[in-house]
Amino acid sequence: MHAVIVRRILVGALLLLSAVAAAAETHEWLQVDPKDLAMKEFKPVPGAEAVQLYYANEIDDVGHTNFFYFRIKILTDGGKHYANVEIPLAEKTSIVDLFARTIHTDGKISEVVDRPFEKVIFKGKGLRVRVQAFTLPQVAVGDIIEYRYELHYEDKGLRHHHWTVQHDLFTVKEHLRFKYDRKSSSVRWLPTPGLDLSPSHDQKTGVLQMDPENIPPFEAEDQMPPEESYKLQVKFFYTSPFMSSPSAYWFEMGRYFSRGIDYFIGNHKEIVQAATEAIGGETDPEKKLRKLYARAQEIRNLSYERHRTEKEQKREEIKENKSIVDILRHGYGNRNEVTIFFVALARGAGFTSSVVFASSRESRLFDREVLSFSQLDSELALVKFNGKMLFLDPGTRFCPYGLLRWNRTGTAAMDMSDPGNLINTPGAADDTALISRSAEMKLSPDGGVKGEVRIEFSGVEALERRLAALDTDEAGRKKDFEDEVKQWLPANAKVEMTDSSAWDKQNEPLTALLNVEVPEFASAAGKRILVPTALFQPKEKRVLKNGPRKYPVYYHHAFTEIDHISLELPEGYSPETLATPQTTATKFARYSSGASTVGNHVNLERALRFAGVFFQPDRYDELRGFFAKVQAGDDRQTVLRQGPTAEAQSAH
Repeated sequence: MHAVIVRRILVGALLLLSAVAAAAETHEWLQVDPKDLAMKEFKPVPGAEAVQLYYANEIDDVGHTNFFYFRIKILTDGGKHYANVEIPLAEKTSIVDLFARTIHTDGKISEVVDRPFEKVIFKGKGLRVRVQAFTLPQVAVGDIIEYRYELHYEDKGLRHHHWTVQHDLFTVKEHLRFKYDRKSSSVRWLPTPGLDLSPSHDQKTGVLQMDPENIPPFEAEDQMPPEESYKLQVKFFYTSPFMSSPSAYWFEMGRYFSRGIDYFIGNHKEIVQAATEAIGGETDPEKKLRKLYARAQEIRNLSYERHRTEKEQKREEIKENKSIVDILRHGYGNRNEVTIFFVALARGAGFTSSVVFASSRESRLFDREVLSFSQLDSELALVKFNGKMLFLDPGTRFCPYGLLRWNRTGTAAMDMSDPGNLINTPGAADDTALISRSAEMKLSPDGGVKGEVRIEFSGVEALERRLAALDTDEAGRKKDFEDEVKQWLPANAKVEMTDSSAWDKQNEPLTALLNVEVPEFASAAGKRILVPTALFQPKEKRVLKNGPRKYPVYYHHAFTEIDHISLELPEGYSPETLATPQTTATKFARYSSGASTVGNHVNLERALRFAGVFFQPDRYDELRGFFAKVQAGDDRQTVLRQGPTAEAQSAH
């Protein structure tokens, strides 16, 4: 199962002699093999909860459609979750001809009759994805579920597509087809390393096709980089003869977009006037920039409002911004237009400023060999003054001056003042994402604690939670917060948020107050209570599993955690032994912990500073070793004893 098992089907697949491929071409349901319906287990993958019997993806880049077909056999109760389907939707994309059904073991069929509903889901750290969701009906072990649909998308010109060959489930048969636009430019394709199968190419019809079989499942690892950058795929993109090499492509396309940005910004007295008004009487250069940044963020940012259809945009009279002056006059724009507006203001005030096209690393990593400028899918601002290069992110709502959102740090970018030259945006230091937790807790003789916890989120940590809260109400925000804190505590902890503040004040910490009760925080043993050093232990930042590592370890961003816990001791108890102070450090991280006493309180201190983001597999042991020491420090115990204090005993 660790080797990729792929092979070509018989010559003639392109002529659609295969009944499976023929059915896919007409976008009808495939016939059901009785053997598949009777299947109780899948021998190639013992214990599999489900198997994908068939998958099809047909991309028509002439008609701007993308057809998908999924057929999945449910083998265990755990596999029933595949009946809950979420179809991601990109901007200016719509779903048509969606059909779904459940084929039961007795041959009866249950069709999906409810219309899918649109919702926004979060894929970690506040990143929103718009999906159409539905549930297949009456799914039981042994059933086959299948659904098919077609995506319609606008022609974006400089686009690229891909076939996903490898999936989370073992896939028995696949049918992959790409009809390219022969009028645009020449098409190129790039298989993922490890995929020993290439498409058949019919140049007369402009069609590429591939029909792989028996593709093993993708076996993800905890905390790996975006999976889409590691699954077996075939990537397609358009090029021109004079842009056949990566260097030539990035130079020519960079120059093209640079001219477009300069034309959009232009040279308008209205922008100079707006910059002058925003600056007022300020003379300090950096303070001027801060005022211009604040003025740009006053623009209504449509990217962080609910999705609107074209009809809704017309009804609300939301017009397209065709120049920088339109943004000023309309008072609204998307996140990229807000960024360009800031650059225009900075230029109008005499600063050397430019737009930077950056790649986002939340869903896939930048690949220089994929000649598609759409990989650089978001825009930042760059200001050069006093010998400094200052990257700014005014187009991200709630993003403070000087901070970049995590998915645009340490990633490939291109400065439009130097088109063609690929650079990296700066990485973020550990102090740009801070969680500070303080707790006043009362310890009971049975080891339980209860009290008030105050949490402050600063920098990136505050930004992501503010963005996530845009798509929920106050009750939902409260529940999300409580659920997050519960993940830091033992399973039986009770958490209630009593207050929160600064949700819309980006230059202040986001603060929450919570009542917390943990029944079994400490361990009672006779006349002693054993108290661990750490109350909060975020599980997602632990990498402690044994064994070899195949993929890199990936953190969204560097971070800092500072914890202070004050424990009021039960009456009659006093410290017998305080937890030994612990310190461990590497080139990328530092950890410290300790305990002290003040009156009838024990103070537990903990600090973790982590500056790494991307660790190759050969560094896994080093990383695992560091977190093993962190865990050992968190588990260090302060021992409390019932009876006279040690000082009182020695006095007698």
